[in-house]
Amino acid sequence: MPINLFEQAEDVRKQAYEIFHKNEKSVEEDVTAIKEWLKIQHHLPEKTNDATIRNFLIMNKFSIEKTKQKIDMYYTMRSVIPDLYCNPKSPQIKDYMNDMYVGIIPVPVRGLFKTFCFKSKELNKLSLKKLAMVVSSISEVRLNDDCYYREIMILDMENVTLNDILKITPSLIAKIFTVYEKVYSLRLEALYLVNAPPFVSKLLAIFKAVLKPKIFDRIQVHQDTECLRQLLGNNSLPADYGGNGPSLQDLNDLIMLKFEDYQERFDQLDKMRVDENLRPEQLNNDEILGFYGNFRKLNVD
Repeated sequence: MPINLFEQAEDVRKQAYEIFHKNEKSVEEDVTAIKEWLKIQHHLPEKTNDATIRNFLIMNKFSIEKTKQKIDMYYTMRSVIPDLYCNPKSPQIKDYMNDMYVGIIPVPVRGLFKTFCFKSKELNKLSLKKLAMVVSSISEVRLNDDCYYREIMILDMENVTLNDILKITPSLIAKIFTVYEKVYSLRLEALYLVNAPPFVSKLLAIFKAVLKPKIFDRIQVHQDTECLRQLLGNNSLPADYGGNGPSLQDLNDLIMLKFEDYQERFDQLDKMRVDENLRPEQLNNDEILGFYGNFRKLNVD
């Protein structure tokens, strides 16, 4: 039976509605309100589809004003921080997907939390910048196919070297988290660093310098992978870790197939740009990019 990465998206959506005290009727009213607003946002390059609007509403706990801001940033960030976006058909992304396992666990943790698993296949292959590009593309797929509630990230550091870590800068981490705050509201439930080497402390020091304490406190460090069995359950635990779930390679291949399905969309996004001349109020790039110099703590939830 084929694996559907998002087979429980509808169940997660219904639970999210209950958590935020919403129903189908009230959500559709909110979607309509956003669509009316979009009609007069002449600087934006397209009219966002309903599925994407619903996901932005969920990400922002159904705050209409915050949803408007995030949808605007969804398009704007591609110009403000273009180096964190890349079409998956590009050679550098295809090569990177051959160097890394990038997988989504099909069954949400506790029925709610979408879980990602990342692992380098060989030594000296980790690039957080390229990984951020891949995750941005996955996010694009999820806006249409999945329910965007909260996320769990797993980084298996078995093949991560000190050389990999020394390439990571506070500026890079701040840029990555800025995109996920400004666009996706950084709905991070937890970040697991498993098979962590002694030099993981250097990576943690960068995270601590950039992130708000409540986000930093969601980072869990483990010297092995036993925590994953407890987190995911044996049926969802990837076969690489002794579980009955799909292998990391199988999950990686499914992501690549999704990218192929969405190739037309990625090509469209390459051409889309916000027309700043038509923006009702001038964009303050300094406010968005305030992490340069002395890094400001990111205000995320």
